[in-house]
Amino acid sequence: MIPPRAAVALVLVLAVGGTLVLPPGCGGAPPRRGAAASPGVLPRPVSPVEHAEPWSFAGRDGQFVRTPNYRIWTTELDPVILGRLPIFLERAMEHYRTDLGPLPPPADRLDTFVLSTRHQWELLTRQTMGEHADVYLRIPRGGYAWAGRSILYDIGAQGTMAIAAHEGWHQYTQRTFRDALPIWLEEGIASYMEGHRWGGWGGSESGATPVFLGWANVERFDQLRAAAAAGTLMPLTDLLDATPQSLLGSAPDGVLTYYAQVWALIHFLREAEDGRYRPALERLVADAAAGRLHRALAASAGAAPARRAMLTRRGALAFVAYFTPDLDEAQRQYAAFITDLVAPGARNAIVEGRSPVQSGTR
Repeated sequence: MIPPRAAVALVLVLAVGGTLVLPPGCGGAPPRRGAAASPGVLPRPVSPVEHAEPWSFAGRDGQFVRTPNYRIWTTELDPVILGRLPIFLERAMEHYRTDLGPLPPPADRLDTFVLSTRHQWELLTRQTMGEHADVYLRIPRGGYAWAGRSILYDIGAQGTMAIAAHEGWHQYTQRTFRDALPIWLEEGIASYMEGHRWGGWGGSESGATPVFLGWANVERFDQLRAAAAAGTLMPLTDLLDATPQSLLGSAPDGVLTYYAQVWALIHFLREAEDGRYRPALERLVADAAAGRLHRALAASAGAAPARRAMLTRRGALAFVAYFTPDLDEAQRQYAAFITDLVAPGARNAIVEGRSPVQSGTR
């Protein structure tokens, strides 16, 4: 779920009966960028861990880990998640900063909490969010990001990594972007960032390396295909105006379909119509990062509509300003793209992290 945007970080009162004490030397550091890789046999990754020490929460032993771009607090017990999380988050940061064009580094390390149980997560949420906790406790699984921090719990190795990548995008934009993206775009990119596979070195999965592939997201694909078959997909204009919160009381799968559709919308903007919309997508994201989005919307539609759009983060104004004023034609293109995307045989490409549309699946 998209959290309220916060301009400043908070001092978190976390540990039962006391205040979380941050380890020394928790200043920012520039991220380390690397070349993209393909799944399969990859070079042995260099550990990004700069420091580790014991930490506990609610009577549970855990650890604090510092990497170039993250501070990680965890009570996680799964050795696979523990071993893979630091390099996963660092590779995710590389992905955030390069996949949609060059984007700036965060000014400081991002704080990520991964608890071993939902009970611990609920305790931390109540202590962190105070009177607003009930909103976040309605999240059925995974976690959330708020004020540049993500607070997650173990939902299995694959799911935990996917939600860490999703909420990590929110962390990154909350701390780094000068203008907030429209909600449909923020959530669409976060869902796109979930897609990944693991490749071992020397033919081994031991200590595997993550490779981020936006198409490698079977969960979003399956939901999209089910909604398309049931005829419950939202028209584009409704999708641009919706929020996850607004759909919580709707049909049982309404929120899941929303995420599947905005995931597909990012792929549409990257690939459809021979890549026609991709330069504008990258320009929109770069403008938000640099604080130019409000001016672009005002130039397109006037100052008052731009202010409303920036305040609510809803509606079609940014889509019209950056992509096309012809929403009817965009709807037809988007619907045709989804038809191709969910055609028989497409799931095989999704499992492999390939585009089923580019591969000719119809």
